[in-house]
Amino acid sequence: MLTGTKSFFRARQSVPDVKDRMLRYGGLDMEGKEPVSLHILPGECILQRATLVRKKLSAREGGGWLSGTLFCTHFRVAFVPKDSPKHDENADPVFLEDHDVALATIEKVVAVGPSRTKLVTANSALKFIPEELLLYCKDFQVFCFLFDRLTPETQVVEITCAIARAYQPLRPRAVLAFQNSAVGSVEMKQFLSNRQRDASMSWFEAPANWEAELKRTGAVGWRVSGINERFEMASSLPRFNVVPKKVLDTELKNTFAHFNDGRIPRWCWHHHSGADLLRMAAFQSDIYHERDDVSRNLEALVFGGHRQCVVVELAEDMPTPADIHLARTRLRALCLGDVSMPVSLPDDKWLSTLEGTRWLDHVRICLRKAVEVSCLLREGHLTVILQEADDRDLNCIVSSLVQVMCDPHCRTVAGFQGLVQKEWVMAGHRFLSRFNYHRCHDKEEAPVFLLFLDCVWQLWAQFPSQFELTADYLLALHDSTHLPLFNTFLSNCELERNRHTKHLPQCYTPVNGWREGLLPPSPHGSLDPPLPPVWDWALQYSPQRRACFTQPGPPTAPHPPALNGKFNTNKSTDRTPGSVFLLSRGTFSCPLQLLPWRGGVGPTPSRKSHRRAPSTEESPPPEHLLRAWTLSEASAPVPHQDPWDPLLPLLLAPCVGLWKECYLRGALQARAFCHPEVTSCHPVERLSQEVRQLGDELDLVSAIKGTRSGGEQVVQ
Repeated sequence: MLTGTKSFFRARQSVPDVKDRMLRYGGLDMEGKEPVSLHILPGECILQRATLVRKKLSAREGGGWLSGTLFCTHFRVAFVPKDSPKHDENADPVFLEDHDVALATIEKVVAVGPSRTKLVTANSALKFIPEELLLYCKDFQVFCFLFDRLTPETQVVEITCAIARAYQPLRPRAVLAFQNSAVGSVEMKQFLSNRQRDASMSWFEAPANWEAELKRTGAVGWRVSGINERFEMASSLPRFNVVPKKVLDTELKNTFAHFNDGRIPRWCWHHHSGADLLRMAAFQSDIYHERDDVSRNLEALVFGGHRQCVVVELAEDMPTPADIHLARTRLRALCLGDVSMPVSLPDDKWLSTLEGTRWLDHVRICLRKAVEVSCLLREGHLTVILQEADDRDLNCIVSSLVQVMCDPHCRTVAGFQGLVQKEWVMAGHRFLSRFNYHRCHDKEEAPVFLLFLDCVWQLWAQFPSQFELTADYLLALHDSTHLPLFNTFLSNCELERNRHTKHLPQCYTPVNGWREGLLPPSPHGSLDPPLPPVWDWALQYSPQRRACFTQPGPPTAPHPPALNGKFNTNKSTDRTPGSVFLLSRGTFSCPLQLLPWRGGVGPTPSRKSHRRAPSTEESPPPEHLLRAWTLSEASAPVPHQDPWDPLLPLLLAPCVGLWKECYLRGALQARAFCHPEVTSCHPVERLSQEVRQLGDELDLVSAIKGTRSGGEQVVQ
């Protein structure tokens, strides 16, 4: 099993025989008692274990250290406390217990010895016996395990090397092998097939869900189109989309080719003022048309039955996915530190370094852009279109934030889950590529969805009484994105999701004849095992943890909008027919080439358009909208009249804070090197304690002065 001297160990690369290991684990422990057993899932097997291990508990868990046994399977690293109750065999299986961590979430494995620290990889050679094992995770958690001096040295080295080999396999897709072995087992398939989906939320997989959303928001003049039901028009769009009633499906077919990847303007949400929110991809650079009915259909999609339209260009104002990924990487390095150097950053440089990561800047930019769109929608009787090159990243963030700000239903658990289904899952956000579960899309990796969750947490932190969902719910959803066991995050669009879970209906094209969808058949000849949605929380968390997902009472009516001198909510009254404006870099403009078919852009310009392009005399000047909506003008808070008024957050630097419960929860564990009796504080936590202490001292001084002044008045 091991070669070399006592001080030099090298683990063999082949996986040990599972039957042999399970027989070895059937013996007695060091005290002659029955060993602590691990309840394994169907299809899961134990690779290694180590006895007499202590786990450092986080502040949320009460702190201190917990004794137990550490296991390593080909799916997770499991820690079973010594006095844990016996598992109920009749209970439903849970993927991860309270002290477990999935291998797919592990980013680094660090072994700590008496005088050195080593980053352990699949091919590492340990020249010392680890005393402590640190597991750095992608979700900012750090699991710290301390080996007892009585723990057999072979167990310590074996389990350390086993974890390093299991979380970082040689083949990129091997990290998802648990899907086919455990979730694909007969027992798990039968169990998952009997699971009932949450009936209180909208899944937006059927026309009835979209029609119910149109009715709930009060939108008129729109219909649900099934022209893309077989994914012939656009492979990344859902099967059903909401378009204007006046555009028939036969006319709609000619519009897909004029937008990148066929992502035409589609309805997202209706504001009670009468405005509609749409999203679309950029126009094709070589767009042209030869018939007037094509331009008529294009303008019907853009205007959506209104007389004015504002196109919000997001690429100029918001960070790119590469920027988001870089900021997240810097934030993780700051919060968790260098794995090889357990030296914290000086207190006087921590906050400046935090700003240097640009993560909070990206949060402010996203919230600011959502505020702009929310204020535009309050104008009413116009169409606001979010435009992005591919309509699959930034549009998802802004459209979702706008609805969270303006729609109280989206601040409930069921409404928020339906919102994510509509604007992210069904809209074709590339979850599989952005999260890089297969570890083969490094250039496309970007935590766009996690940036959105941080923005929602900022809104919750400033308006907690306006939400039914809690910060615990947002944290649970944040952690679930790093567990590749849910069909919600394991596909880039609905087409891929349907292909992995069920056979697609056949469709006929004159070129290719009969075919199954748009993707080639599976090379293995079989479908992937059925994976549950992430919203099935009972598979992940106990009833006690799920009870913390909602507020004890229903959300109250929204408070008056909180304006900090940055937002002007005066309304414009111009309703010139056919007016189109572009909002970019915080300013409005009316470029002649905003709608390409109007200006005759392309090799074959149109002879005429059914809607005459407005002249400069007819159109409201951009300066007028600037006076009404610019972010640079000061405005007094508007009295609260409408419960649907948007939640306008404070965006000054001190008001947008760090999500400490998420990003700093692993900071203490990362700095606990073989000192279970020492409890250290993070620099931000120490600064917070000093501020509270100064506040208490000021209150005491004020109370003393008040007592003295009252006594002097009595004497007089």
